Amino acid sequence: MRSNCLLWAWALYWRRRAKGREGYLLLRRSRSGPFPHCLYAEFRRCGSLRVVSFKPLHPTEKVLPPPLFRGSSRWGDFADTRVDP
Repeated sequence: MRSNCLLWAWALYWRRRAKGREGYLLLRRSRSGPFPHCLYAEFRRCGSLRVVSFKPLHPTEKVLPPPLFRGSSRWGDFADTRVDP
């Protein structure tokens, strides 16, 4: 699927909101370069955050991200998904 993290998180936010779920859009620095990365999150019953993001299939370090790229959704925001130098 071709998209980017911002469009994907925004669409997920509105889909979940239409079903009555309260969610949040989060921003952090991308591990692929010095630009923002957008994620979606919602609280679980136990109080922890459930985070989902859209990440490239083959991440590479870039100066600027492409406007659209092939990627997939990933549960969590683990550091082991970062680009190795």
